[in-house]
Amino acid sequence: MQLSISAIVIRHLQGNTESDFSISLTEASWYGSILFIIHPFGCFLSGVLQERFGKKYCMIFANIPSTIGWTLLYLAQSSLFLYASTLLMGFSIAVGAGAVQHAYIGEITEPRLRGAMASITNTAAYFGILVSFTLSSFFDWRTVALLSTLCPIICILLIIFIPESPIWLIAKGKHEKAEKAICWLRGWVDSETVKPELSNLLHYNNVSGTIGTQDSNVVTNDSKNLLSKLAQFKKPSVYRPMKLIMIYFFTSYIVNLTPGKPFIGKIMTEVGLRDHQSICLIIFSILQMIGSVILILTIRRFRKRFLTLVTTSINSALLLLFSVYIVAMKNNCIKSIQWIPLTLIGGIYLSGGSGVACIPWMLIGEVFPNKSRGIATGVCAGMSYLLLFALTKSYLTVEMFLSIEYSMCLFGCIGIFGLIYLYFYLPETENKTLLEIEEFFT
Repeated sequence: MQLSISAIVIRHLQGNTESDFSISLTEASWYGSILFIIHPFGCFLSGVLQERFGKKYCMIFANIPSTIGWTLLYLAQSSLFLYASTLLMGFSIAVGAGAVQHAYIGEITEPRLRGAMASITNTAAYFGILVSFTLSSFFDWRTVALLSTLCPIICILLIIFIPESPIWLIAKGKHEKAEKAICWLRGWVDSETVKPELSNLLHYNNVSGTIGTQDSNVVTNDSKNLLSKLAQFKKPSVYRPMKLIMIYFFTSYIVNLTPGKPFIGKIMTEVGLRDHQSICLIIFSILQMIGSVILILTIRRFRKRFLTLVTTSINSALLLLFSVYIVAMKNNCIKSIQWIPLTLIGGIYLSGGSGVACIPWMLIGEVFPNKSRGIATGVCAGMSYLLLFALTKSYLTVEMFLSIEYSMCLFGCIGIFGLIYLYFYLPETENKTLLEIEEFFT
C-alpha cells in the first residue's frame, strides 16, 4: 500500500487547482521517487539490527515509522508533508519488507516450500496495491491514507504471535527456543518430530561458523563488530550472489515498467487510455495478483530459473510491441484502440507477477551465506532501492528526451540483454538447502 499511494496522490494533486493544494510535475517526480532514497540507510540499519535483535523485533519496529508516515500524509497541506510521509514509509519498507522479511522466510521454511512461501509475500504486496487503488476509486486520497494507518497497527499485533527465526536463535546459543520455534512453525508438533531438522540446522550453523554457545548471546567464533561484517563482502560467497542479484533487480525493474508506476496515469493518458483510469489501475492490480498466485502454484514444478527466463522474454517482447503500437498510432498508421495498450500493459503486469518481478526478492533470502546473511540482505536490498530511486527519478527525463515510444523500445532491448545474462549465470535454487546454495557460490 505504501508503494502504490504515490500514484494515487499524484493523480489527484498534479496540476489540480480544485484541491486543497496542488503539486507541479517536478514535485510529482520527486514525490514518486523519494520513497526509495532512504532505503539504503534503512536496509543497512536492518542488516545490523537483525543480527543483534533478531528478525521478529525488526519487523515490529518497521511498522512504527509506517504509522507516522500514513498520519502525516493524512494531515498533509504541502509537498513538504508529502516528502516527509513518503520518507518515513520508505524507511519502514527498507527495515521490514526490504530485507528482514525475505531473509526470515528463507530461514523458517523447508526447502521444498521456500519458493511458494516467498511468493506469498509478493501476492500480499499486490493485494495491498489492489486495496489501495480500489479504495481510491471510492474515497479521496486523504481518506485512503487514514484507512491505511490501520495496517501497520494490525501488523504489529500479528507479528507478536510468530516465533523468531530458529537459525538466528541457534546462532545466539538459544537452542531450546530454536526447538520450540521449529515445533511452532511445523504445525505445533512435538520435539521428537523436529529433531532431524534441528540437527540439520545445528550442522548448518556449525559449517557456516555461526553457532553460538548454549544460552549465550554472542557468536563464539565471529566478532560482532561492524568491520568484520563488512569484511565478508570480499568473499566470493557474498560478492558473487550480490552481483547476480543486482543485475537481476535492474532487469526486473526495467521489464516490469517499475520506474513508470508512479506516473502510470500520465502513461495511460499518452497512449489513449484517458477514460476510466481508476478502473484500469484496479485491473492492472488484479492482473499482478493473479500473476503472483500463478507463481505460487507453478514455482515448485517449473522452478525459479525457468520462470525467470520465460517471463523476462515475454515482458521484453511486450515492451517492444508497445513501442511499435505507439509509433504506429502517432504516425496515424492505426487509430487509437484502447484495448491494445490495456492488453499490453496488463500483460506486462501479469507476466511480471508470474516471475521476474517477484523472484529476485525470493533469491535475496536464499543466496547469501548464513554468517553474513543479515548484513548482506540489508545492503543488497538497499542498493536495489537506490537503483529504483535513480530509475524512477530519471524516468520522466528519459521519456521527455526519447519520447514514450522509444523509451519502451529501450526498456525492451535492456530486457533482452538481461535475459542473456540470466540465462548464463542464474543458478537454480528451488528445492535446494541453504547450505547447498552457499556451497555453489563458494
